[in-house]
Amino acid sequence: MTGRHIVIFFLLSGLLLQAGCSEEPRPLLRIDNRAIFLPEFRRELQPLRNELSLLPPEEQKLLLRQALSQLIDRQLLQVEAERQGISVSEAELQNALSALRGTYSQKEYSDMLVQAGQNPEQWHAKLRSRLLNDKVAARISRDKTRVSDKEIEAYYLAHLEDYRHPEQLQARQILLNNEEEARELWNRLLAGENFATLAAKHSLSPDREAGGDLGIFARGQLPKEFDQVLFELTPGRVSEPVKSPFGVHLFLVEKHIKAGVTPRENVVEEIRNTLQKKKETAAYQQWLQTLREETHIIINWEQLDKIDLDRAE
Repeated sequence: MTGRHIVIFFLLSGLLLQAGCSEEPRPLLRIDNRAIFLPEFRRELQPLRNELSLLPPEEQKLLLRQALSQLIDRQLLQVEAERQGISVSEAELQNALSALRGTYSQKEYSDMLVQAGQNPEQWHAKLRSRLLNDKVAARISRDKTRVSDKEIEAYYLAHLEDYRHPEQLQARQILLNNEEEARELWNRLLAGENFATLAAKHSLSPDREAGGDLGIFARGQLPKEFDQVLFELTPGRVSEPVKSPFGVHLFLVEKHIKAGVTPRENVVEEIRNTLQKKKETAAYQQWLQTLREETHIIINWEQLDKIDLDRAE
């Protein structure tokens, strides 16, 4: 080989080596022009790592494919939201977070997420995504989910047994420490004082906040000794003191409901909401399936099947 040929050989080798080093990694997933690489998907899997590690290989593979499918759906919904100008405001996100936190402080709730293996920032992002999905789904299905009176009637007749109920009562209680206290309040009630007011002031039971309201119940839902008194009590009358392991009770039956079938007019809105949700779900799933079919999606199955769950990004 001449000196000139040696120079050319090394020049070509250097160019090939540079080309090999600069080659970009292949994406795990391509949705139209959007590329998603393995590190991004691996971060998505972070909350599932403990669960995945306990599964046999075949079930791991299934769960990974489900996670990828969910990622695809979120990406499709994100694009649709942008197309329709739909977004989730910071106020909406904070309201949703506040509802989920309940009585916990922001720090307490974040600590709970960390203890559960969740990254708070990623969890907030997923919550925003869910809120966005709900908005998109509502927009998609709002004109396709009207429920007619005929549909409500048909559903009611087909599910008549679901609306059949046994004998029921609506009642209140006051729970006290001893019979002496119970007798004192019983006399005050007979003299005309308000049961709910006295329950809120004197009862030891948590339902005191609702004036001792026990709600509507059938035989067998309360202790047997309570049923024996309550189902023999005339509505509007106060029972004599009833002893139990919890203390001494006074009861007031407000309403006696005979066994029968709940009238259709009493459950119209309940049925309408049930049918509405079913229609919304069906319309949304149909739309999403069509969108999947119309979108150019390429998945690198080899990368997915060889994913290293223990590797940290």
